[in-house]
Amino acid sequence: MVRFSDIITDGEKKEPTKESAEATAEGEDLRLSDSQISRVMSDTQILKVRGKKASAAPSLGEEWGPEVITYYERFIERAIDSRSRAMSEQGISPSPILSDLHYILNKDLVDKLYEYTMFAPADYDWLLVHNVRVTFISLILGQGLGYDIKMLLKLGLAALLENVGMYKIPDNILEKKGSLNDSEMTMIREHPKKSYEILDQMGERYRWLAEVAVQVHERTDGSGYPYGLKGGEIYELSSVIGLTDMYVAMTSDRPYRDKIVQTDAIKQIVEEAKGEFPANIRKVFLNRITLFPVNTYVMLNNKSIGRVISTDKHQPLRPTIEVLYNSTGGKMERREVVKLSDNPLLYITESIHPRDLP
Repeated sequence: MVRFSDIITDGEKKEPTKESAEATAEGEDLRLSDSQISRVMSDTQILKVRGKKASAAPSLGEEWGPEVITYYERFIERAIDSRSRAMSEQGISPSPILSDLHYILNKDLVDKLYEYTMFAPADYDWLLVHNVRVTFISLILGQGLGYDIKMLLKLGLAALLENVGMYKIPDNILEKKGSLNDSEMTMIREHPKKSYEILDQMGERYRWLAEVAVQVHERTDGSGYPYGLKGGEIYELSSVIGLTDMYVAMTSDRPYRDKIVQTDAIKQIVEEAKGEFPANIRKVFLNRITLFPVNTYVMLNNKSIGRVISTDKHQPLRPTIEVLYNSTGGKMERREVVKLSDNPLLYITESIHPRDLP
């Protein structure tokens, strides 16, 4: 069994100099603005409603089962709690998050949680969903890199909390439709430092967590921020989360732009951004997330069109497909699921943009 106390003191390398923050503000009066209270209460009410009925799961919910849906909601709740604590200057407690991570790792639920979160309804603020998606995908990459349980727990905790500094950015910037001006962009690019300050309040035993978070947007070629670090100056955990964070951002709708098709995002990361992340991480990303990720629309060689509902780590180009349209473009009347790894005569010929569906 892994003790959580074993996770909290790892110094992998020297980090940018940063003075220690004050001890955690547990017990201080909460001082939330009206808009911040509104955001937290809104998400809490959604959790209460959704917790009463499994039918709120996506149409393919039967693929995962109630345990997966429950733990997706649990991680959303952890993200909401972390946000409220960051806003109110309270200390963030890692123990409940580590406990949930330990459970899903022991129960081998990571792949299913990743699949589910790519289909789950967008009932919450985009930043909450973003952080939970980054957590599960980062864990998949960590498993592909051969991390042991201790490193996976560290990775999962850092992935869920790396964006806490974003919670300090005003809603009118986070929800702005259209391009950000220079001052707004500067504020966005300062959020890793805010994440450091918030997580540094957890004390010396969790200093590594603050240091990982502040480096998530650093890049191997020195093009990242806030310090312009290069290569070996950057934590591997930060690079794993950074690549995942980029992928999730590219493939999710934002107030100021539409999402990019997943296959295009993967090609861009693997080909155009190859200097930004270590080669071993990019290789694992391509192998584990694959060129045809979950929730990608694809055409098969028989001209039918379907949606990827599950990937096969052993045969990444032969996922499981839910067929949506037959070879003549007619919508399927009954659900048909095809596991390509069991059907050697069928294969994917191309990805399809949602707007191009029949």
